[in-house]
Amino acid sequence: MDHIILKDFEVKACHGVNAEEKIMPQRFLFTVQIATDNFSAAQADNIDATVSYSAVKKRIKTVCESNCFDLIETLAYETAAMILDEFELAKSVRLTVKKPDAPMSGKFDYVAVCTERGWHKAYLALGSNLGDRAANLDFAVRRLKQARGIKNVVESERLDTEPYGGVAKGMFVNSAVMLDTYLTPQELLKIAMQIESDCGRVRVEHWGDRTLDIDILLYDDEVISSPTLIIPHPEMHLRRFVLEPLSAIAPYALHPLLNKRVSELIKDFS
Repeated sequence: MDHIILKDFEVKACHGVNAEEKIMPQRFLFTVQIATDNFSAAQADNIDATVSYSAVKKRIKTVCESNCFDLIETLAYETAAMILDEFELAKSVRLTVKKPDAPMSGKFDYVAVCTERGWHKAYLALGSNLGDRAANLDFAVRRLKQARGIKNVVESERLDTEPYGGVAKGMFVNSAVMLDTYLTPQELLKIAMQIESDCGRVRVEHWGDRTLDIDILLYDDEVISSPTLIIPHPEMHLRRFVLEPLSAIAPYALHPLLNKRVSELIKDFS
């Protein structure tokens, strides 16, 4: 992977929790390392085929000067997110914001915050069996497309399926979604749960009837086990109504624990 590097670019702006920091500009030094692919740009000798460090510098200055955050953590995140949002060829960014004149006692060179963000491939399962089921899935896809940090949302065809788990009564409509995101898995889960809630989802009983269900199936090849999130989804390989739409848009997506591609997992139902 190639990188574009901008080191210790200085901008004066007002960020900090103290009252005087809100009105008296201080120095902020930005160091940015952007992962990209420079092969096409190098072959064509064309700046339009790469990430312009001059354009990045100008946008960093705008973000820094046009906002007034309490925390440099917020400044760092917003700047990194801006780079990924606005520069299509940026695959990931590592950004450090230094504050050399932080108002605190003691001798020091600077305080700093470093953040790293990059694009990841994620796969979701959508389902609904209450209300206008098609409209509920439309709502979910639309909100995913609107969410910051998500792009390239692709939905499969939708299937009418029998309820699963012995609790829900109504027929479901199911689909799968493929997307790119620089959100962490936990952040993506938070977005999914908010969309469910905004669509009227009420969690009364496990596997019960619901207006909208959004499950994270895969996130790159990561394996996560926490009280709130398990990836890969622990039952995706047991659910034909998950694998069938997923195989239509991502047949070669790999289950990192079973070491099988989605197209292979669905053959297990044959």
